[in-house]
Amino acid sequence: MSTEVRVKHTTPAVMASLDQHIASASVLSLKYKKFHWYVSGPFFKPLHDLFDEHYEQLEEIIDDLAERSRAIGGYPVGTMREFLELSLVTDAEGTMFSPLEMVEMLHADTDKIIDALHEHIELAAKEHDHGTADILTSIVQIYQKQAWFLAETKARKALGEF
Repeated sequence: MSTEVRVKHTTPAVMASLDQHIASASVLSLKYKKFHWYVSGPFFKPLHDLFDEHYEQLEEIIDDLAERSRAIGGYPVGTMREFLELSLVTDAEGTMFSPLEMVEMLHADTDKIIDALHEHIELAAKEHDHGTADILTSIVQIYQKQAWFLAETKARKALGEF
């Protein structure tokens, strides 16, 4: 008797989109944690806290995506090699970033992920995988709020002083 779970309405393309979002969220979460550790200057505390808050949200997103993959019969990606190969965003090599550069990088990465999520929500719905479409819709709302916070942060005139 097999213990494999299969949901009738999903496709390899939907499964691949879940893996891409797990990889992207994993790379982005590490970038947030790195910037959480490295941020300095007059806006240290609010950025340190914001980066940590977004990191924690991403950890929940990763878990939700991986559990969805397993629930519909997949085996989600789980190695750094896979994350870097599949991610829509790149890691942040180096140590010297101004707070403004950090915010701009995180905002650009988040926008890329939001664009892909919209495409993948449509794909999942078209393939009649409404459960995955629903989860991706919930996740895009989290990313949109993060993008808003980052955009507001970089729009402040004080950021010019970073």
